[in-house]
Amino acid sequence: MSSTRKGMLNVLIAAVLWGSSGVCAQYIMAQSQMSSPFLTMVRLLFAGFILLTLAFVHGDKIFRILKNRKDAFSLLVFSLVGALTVQLTFLLTIEKSNAATATVLQFLSPTIIVAWFALVKKARPGPLVFAAIFTSLIGTFLLVTHGNPTSLSVSPAAVFWGIASAFAAAFYTTYPSTLIARYGTLTIVGWSMLLGGAFLLPFYADRSQTFVVNGSLVLAFFYLVVIGTSLTFSLYLKGAQMIGGPKASILSCAEPLSSALLSVILLGVSFALPDWLGTLLILSSVVLISLDSRKRTKPTL
Repeated sequence: MSSTRKGMLNVLIAAVLWGSSGVCAQYIMAQSQMSSPFLTMVRLLFAGFILLTLAFVHGDKIFRILKNRKDAFSLLVFSLVGALTVQLTFLLTIEKSNAATATVLQFLSPTIIVAWFALVKKARPGPLVFAAIFTSLIGTFLLVTHGNPTSLSVSPAAVFWGIASAFAAAFYTTYPSTLIARYGTLTIVGWSMLLGGAFLLPFYADRSQTFVVNGSLVLAFFYLVVIGTSLTFSLYLKGAQMIGGPKASILSCAEPLSSALLSVILLGVSFALPDWLGTLLILSSVVLISLDSRKRTKPTL
């Protein structure tokens, strides 16, 4: 198998696993009565420890960043505003709606990123970016209203947390580039998850938590943390390095599609025609942005 095909397969598998992890989180919260903040804390602590262990085994000097005060502060900002916020808002959206809606709304983040950079650089977006912004707005409108502007098909809280999740994902994607270049991806993401989870610990240290625990929930949690977070992250990184960011972004559209399909099949979530149309429009915005990126990075003769 060629490196390109192998990279595409890695990204595609990662996207499907990511989509399934949202469904898994919805199952855990519904069956165990565990709150989204508590699940966020536990997920981040375990996943952060696993990623830092992988980085250490890989030979990365995982404690080097803590010796640089400026970079350590940037890591703390990324941990709280990035890793913690993106995970917490995502799980809150699932709690208020379902995994499919949460995943699709979070996919607004590429549109937010290109719109933000266009404003900061005071540069007029190209036609593909304009089309992406338009399709993402129409897709969001269909998803949350089913085409009727006088009513919402999901709760206002779900809309709020879903859009907040998209903004958090945009920050999470763009902020740590300098840190990652200096210290490595596994180290930065691992620390951000561990610190983000540790931030929530004081809120639960002195209070007892009551939730259901059984064999299926333990397996679901193992899948969420090990397969749906740690393994998935490693697969996506490896695949994206092989095929490049634009192609990886297009293939990652399998994530909300797999989340929607699995939500319907496994959890009995109702996904109507406007939901599917809204999902496809938001995904098309990601494809348009990726095509615009490829067009701008294509070498000229």
